[in-house]
Amino acid sequence: MRTAFTANQIVVEDGMIYGGYVIVEDGIIIDIVTDKPGDCDAIHRYDGTLAPGLIDIHIHGRVGFDVMDATHKALSEISRDLCKIGVTSWVATTVTDEIPNVRAALANVDAYIKVQPDKEATILGSFLEGPFLNRIYRGAHPEHLLIEPQECFVDEFLAASGSSLKRVAIAPELPYANEAICRFRELGIKVAAAHTNANFSEMTTAHNLGVDCGVHLFNGMSPLHHREPGCTGAVLYLDMLAEIIADGIHVNEAILNLAYRMKGYKKLVLISDCMRAGGLSDGKYKLGSLDVIVKEGITRTQSGSLAGSTCELAGSIKMMVNQANVPLWEAIQMATSVPAKYMDVFEDMGSVSVGKRANLVIFDENLDIVETVMNGEIIGYD
Repeated sequence: MRTAFTANQIVVEDGMIYGGYVIVEDGIIIDIVTDKPGDCDAIHRYDGTLAPGLIDIHIHGRVGFDVMDATHKALSEISRDLCKIGVTSWVATTVTDEIPNVRAALANVDAYIKVQPDKEATILGSFLEGPFLNRIYRGAHPEHLLIEPQECFVDEFLAASGSSLKRVAIAPELPYANEAICRFRELGIKVAAAHTNANFSEMTTAHNLGVDCGVHLFNGMSPLHHREPGCTGAVLYLDMLAEIIADGIHVNEAILNLAYRMKGYKKLVLISDCMRAGGLSDGKYKLGSLDVIVKEGITRTQSGSLAGSTCELAGSIKMMVNQANVPLWEAIQMATSVPAKYMDVFEDMGSVSVGKRANLVIFDENLDIVETVMNGEIIGYD
């Protein structure tokens, strides 16, 4: 079946086209044309903006489920709900917990990827966020469960994750960190600096060893100071990717704009860092083994530390455009092509291009999600 999708404007790899048609067959984009096609079985018309499906490389859970639940049902429910909010691919992110619980979560991701249905947001792999973190900037990670990245622990997590482990977070200043960074990089696993008190020199060394990303920029890291740039200054200065949570809570809108001006859209990736309360009402929830409270959509530990978020990538794009003054095309890249390139899946997804999966999202004129298309099919759930 050959289908066409059209909108007022279409975000393509190198800019915008207006009034064009994206032709899809067997779940693949086979052509992008300006004139109305005459050989399509169906043409779906939308006002607003048609863009690539969004990619969230740092998310813990949604709608009452968490990656740390370590069940197929949890991953399925998260994946199904993500499609409703425009996310067509994601990286299943753990949190610091007892080592057997983290192993179980990693093993569950590896097993689920092998059987995941086509109509769910695709799990690209797992992200080990914790327990190799610094107590000073632990945030919502339980202090008594943090450990140093010794070889024995690295081996445990590698064995449990099979081939699914794609990202690892490490505080570079910890003992054994340099050895662990090198080990993961030799295996093709990306390493990010997170929940760290590293100074500029330590970050530079880590970057030279292969650390290529800073986790949730400005949050959970040593701050920028004019005499000691810290981890924040290093992430801004060095040629590395910076995750950022654009929810208006974790980072002020003026700082969002400064980060954009310093890094450029190609080095900023929007993440949700969403936990199980995403899509639900305020109340008491669990983040891993930790009790957290959600009030007015803001997630905090009982001590008051921010504990992930309840935000959505589409809302982050809106925030970058409306509050941080980022051009729409560039803001969308931060949640599509930038994460796709970082995760080495850009040949398959991350842009509206011939030969790629027909994973699409349609925004209305207010930048709210209208529709999600997964592998060429409009997603609708009861």
